[in-house]
Amino acid sequence: MDKKVQIKNIKTYLDKIQYGNQNLSGGIEDYWLESSLKISPIEQVQILKDFYTNQFGFDGKNIQLIKDAIKLETTDSATLYGKTGTGTVNGENVNGWFIGYVETRNHTYFFATNIESDHHASGSIAAELTNSILHDKGIY
Repeated sequence: MDKKVQIKNIKTYLDKIQYGNQNLSGGIEDYWLESSLKISPIEQVQILKDFYTNQFGFDGKNIQLIKDAIKLETTDSATLYGKTGTGTVNGENVNGWFIGYVETRNHTYFFATNIESDHHASGSIAAELTNSILHDKGIY
């Protein structure tokens, strides 16, 4: 999809939302795969909160489409939204992400979990850890 959107348009959007270091020097195919684009978990949460409240001024229909796309599950008291990611270097899973939020009747809780390892970090493991914490805190 990045090739279709083109690097100059991606750069424009990354600059608009102030996404991490906004560095696309890793190239159209690799900038986000353990390459030049970097973001901290705190920055991820802030971007997600700003996205959630549409501080960027995007078309509301597009915001809703993304929210629907990342909706994972709903219980009687809450809905979990999120996206995982796994960074691989030399065939080893070295970086795992799970970012998202939980909507309850009274609050919205945002989170970003990032784990690193020489070979056993993945988005699915980050999601398991996050779900455990959310459960322990009585959030989800």
